[in-house]
Amino acid sequence: MLLRTLEQASDSDLEFEVACPHEGPLTRELGKLGIKFHLGHPSERLLGIKRKSLGKKGASILLYPVDFLISVLKLFILIRKRGYDLVLTNSAKADIYGSAAARLAGKPVVWRIHDIVDRDAFNSLNLFLFGFFGKFFASKVLAISNAVSRAIISIGVPEEKVLTIYNGVNVQAEIDAEKRRKIRDEFGLDEGTPVAVMVGRLVDWKGPDVFIRACSAVAQQVQQAKFLLVGSPLYGDKEYVNFLKKLSSELKMDEKIIFTGFREDAFDVISSADCLVHASTLPEPFGLVIVEAMSLGVPVIATNAGGVPEIVEDGVTGILVPPGDANSLASAMVRLLVDPDLRKEMGERAKTRAFELFDIRNNSREIFDALESVAKKGKG
Repeated sequence: MLLRTLEQASDSDLEFEVACPHEGPLTRELGKLGIKFHLGHPSERLLGIKRKSLGKKGASILLYPVDFLISVLKLFILIRKRGYDLVLTNSAKADIYGSAAARLAGKPVVWRIHDIVDRDAFNSLNLFLFGFFGKFFASKVLAISNAVSRAIISIGVPEEKVLTIYNGVNVQAEIDAEKRRKIRDEFGLDEGTPVAVMVGRLVDWKGPDVFIRACSAVAQQVQQAKFLLVGSPLYGDKEYVNFLKKLSSELKMDEKIIFTGFREDAFDVISSADCLVHASTLPEPFGLVIVEAMSLGVPVIATNAGGVPEIVEDGVTGILVPPGDANSLASAMVRLLVDPDLRKEMGERAKTRAFELFDIRNNSREIFDALESVAKKGKG
């Protein structure tokens, strides 16, 4: 999302530079945008800290405070050297060490927070740090959903500091009939074949196993239906993918469920489907893939938790189901796959809602306005 927002920066009075750990896809895209970046922020060991643990065990844990101080000082030096007016943090770790560095440099800091910060996702130490730094260091907290806002307020961050600004997408996108045909041809799908797609990381809390079980139930009622599971595992976890494929085989779904792996053209794959399924078993802070599907006019079935109900109006722009409930998910899939008129109506209403609430141009402008306001106060 950072890149999508920065792509809109030419329309603002702000100039951005990015501090990041190392070279990679992010820095390549920043280079294309002509945005200067600085490597080595934070330290590699600090990157290993997890939400609910310190990541590593043994004596190396004792070095984390040292790495934190080094990361803070390096960023402090960069802020002073480059003369920045404001620091925008864009990850959980950056919220903490970035706030400390900004305070040392005498500059305001704004958080762009993407997580539901609660005990389900973070340990007690991290919750304390979020509450402390959010209350005493952050000038503004820009949350990606009201669910995220409520969570950060609940741990002590003052409500007046918190502002919800949704993530955005290119709402001007349209389904390309030729790309849709090519995708369907690639997977051996006729134009009339009902297709449901799930897109996302293949990790347990995203619910791909729930999706597979639901697909099995759908196939008994809509025998011509096919299903696409798009994504790759986190950190190359082949064991979990093998578990999913074994589950598919046990349910005799090998000819029905297609594991596509990671796809750079996931947006086009979504456009080739008749509905998109979101099956997360834990509360999703937002659900960008849902908005992407809606922007194309593809109806969505999603779990009723986290920030998702803010995106999908149940029975109007999509269908909401309880998390982890394969039977309810299957019923919703059948409902859409057998009724093209319903799909068309929901898809059109979804596209309108995406245009009204999730236009990347409007939402980026809100972010820039908030940053400019904080920067002016900082100078004052």
